[in-house]
Amino acid sequence: MKAPRTEILEYVLRTIEDLSQDWDYTREVGPQTLLFRELGMESLDVVVLGTAIQEHYQFQMPFAELLADVGQRASHDLSISELVDFVDLHLNANVPTAGTGIGHG
Repeated sequence: MKAPRTEILEYVLRTIEDLSQDWDYTREVGPQTLLFRELGMESLDVVVLGTAIQEHYQFQMPFAELLADVGQRASHDLSISELVDFVDLHLNANVPTAGTGIGHG
């Protein structure tokens, strides 16, 4: 399922807001919000989020590789924008393009 980045961002923000209702996080969540340091997510929370994203788009993505990459960073953190970039890359990179001339007439 191909999806524009803006729609992916809206879905991820909505999903995080749904998840964060159980937390004591009251600040606004946006693209630059950090999942671990600011939202207080644990690795398991990101796995749950990743699973929700994969189920929504019905597409498997290498979230284990993403978490391993985050673990190698000095900050050990991931912004919502980076998560959206990851989903966008994997979701839309494997979509075959239709024939040429679409939209021309």
